[in-house]
Amino acid sequence: MHSLAPSPPASATQGSTLTDPLRWLALRQGRLVTMEGVWGAGKTTAARLINTRLQEAGFTTAVIHYGGEPGTIGRLSHFLETAPLRSRTGLGGYQSAHHSTVDVLLRLCREAHHHLTCFGPALATNDVVLVDHGIYSKIAWALTVLTETDPQADPAQTLTRIRALAAPWFSTPDVPVFLDTPWPLARERAISRGHGGGNPAAIERLLFLPRYVEAYRQVLADRVSPVLRVRVGLRDADDVADEITAELLGVLRAAPPATDRTMAAQPHMSVPADGRN
Repeated sequence: MHSLAPSPPASATQGSTLTDPLRWLALRQGRLVTMEGVWGAGKTTAARLINTRLQEAGFTTAVIHYGGEPGTIGRLSHFLETAPLRSRTGLGGYQSAHHSTVDVLLRLCREAHHHLTCFGPALATNDVVLVDHGIYSKIAWALTVLTETDPQADPAQTLTRIRALAAPWFSTPDVPVFLDTPWPLARERAISRGHGGGNPAAIERLLFLPRYVEAYRQVLADRVSPVLRVRVGLRDADDVADEITAELLGVLRAAPPATDRTMAAQPHMSVPADGRN
């Protein structure tokens, strides 16, 4: 992940140190915009194009993307990517049922670290922070693998437990942008680009993606505020970015950012999906 931890204002460090990352959540000034969608939906491309457009409109912005990390989190990331507990070949899945729980907890820990040490400082010093790999994508992934491992579990209860774990540490997106791309098309794009971890052409992906899309819809429907849903399909990337930017400019020039800093304060509300994907 890019280093996005600039020196805070003098007032921000009084009675606190940079070893107290929760302090950053109280300093949040900017809007958090996340690019949500399955692998191959075009999240990174959209974030890059929108970032340029917002800067041209006079806003200070930052794009956050995963990358090299030092120390313990770097070693954890290396382990998760090079020796994943979930098989990325053949039919996929876990060798033991409890491996899915271990995998979810490790990945949520890594994500919490990113929120506290990267998202927080960036939000304290920019008008807009764009996360090109989503936030709800992580929760949807966790819901998918846990319900896959235990088909008898109630997905709603499983989601409640995942959210309870993430709530104290995860930032709440001001505007989650869902790039609505049918998963077969997104998969073909991921294959052509070779992105997404492991082999995006694997049979495991073909079996996993429909369940992931369903879990994603459940997670997004659990939000209290609306999701900006953009139909992508075969549209040009610039056209998609123009639509999203126009919507964001309306939000940025309207009311100030929400005051709650994490997912903890969000009540639940069902938002109907149209059944696509």
